[in-house]
Amino acid sequence: MWDAALRRDPAVDPHCSGSAWQLAYHDAFAPDRALWFAHQGADLVVLAERAGGPTGVMLEPLESMWGFASPLIGEGAARLLARALQDRPASLLLLGLSLDRQRLAPLVKALSGRYAARALPPTTRRVASLAGGVDGWLARRRASFRRNLRAAVRRVESAGIAFRYWTSVEKGELDTLYARVLEIEGQTWKAANDNAADRDPMRSFYAGMWPRLAARGELRVLLAEHEGRPVGYVHGGVRGVHYRGLQVSIDDAMRPLSLGNVLQLEMIRRLCDEGVQGYDLGAQNEYKTRWAEPGLTTFGLLLQPLSATG
Repeated sequence: MWDAALRRDPAVDPHCSGSAWQLAYHDAFAPDRALWFAHQGADLVVLAERAGGPTGVMLEPLESMWGFASPLIGEGAARLLARALQDRPASLLLLGLSLDRQRLAPLVKALSGRYAARALPPTTRRVASLAGGVDGWLARRRASFRRNLRAAVRRVESAGIAFRYWTSVEKGELDTLYARVLEIEGQTWKAANDNAADRDPMRSFYAGMWPRLAARGELRVLLAEHEGRPVGYVHGGVRGVHYRGLQVSIDDAMRPLSLGNVLQLEMIRRLCDEGVQGYDLGAQNEYKTRWAEPGLTTFGLLLQPLSATG
């Protein structure tokens, strides 16, 4: 029901608004919250309750940290939520919303005069177009970027690093493969600063997402190995012709080779072979601007009952 509704709604993030991302986040970061669902036809509202706000209860997206996940799926989801709030006022945090304000009009109209609303800053993902395959993607990059990437490929090849790619992972293989990923993560510069993805809650977040993605054939994992030892990885999920990257990390000893860049290029090659058309690298930062174009932009909305705010 959840992911079927998501496939029919192109206005929200096709990966992060889905059950794999949102439930894995809930389980890893805030499992004590009660879940709140409303469903009618192609419309779905998925929220979580936590203590907070002037009303004592805050309804928020299951994934409430990065703001990628929309709790409103389907053109009529805002109307569905408005009806539910008539009988139960609550503070409301909505993230990952379409920039088409008309989709929210039924909710804003229903709450007018009863709620104070504040728009939150927009979030834009960086999405690399893979139209035209690897050559097409490279043609859209700067000449200096292409030159540096070719040099990195030569260094990695000279070092004897090999790659292995998984498009299908059996249930019995998941733990072993994830253990190899964690082995690499423990050798990163982030691990040295106690900020790596082998620590909870990020460790449990990905551990919870992998089985959900693998069960639908969406999980993709690329390992770099040196003399049989794992030294780098990229993993993410494919949905239709779109790939959402989750994490890329390398053994810190491999940084002089620019192995992370070569891993990304190798993943792009594999995705192009599969016919994938877009690589979502997540939120904007300087590094990602060299690899990708601006993609989907969404915004957030904070709604507080006027009776509670005084």
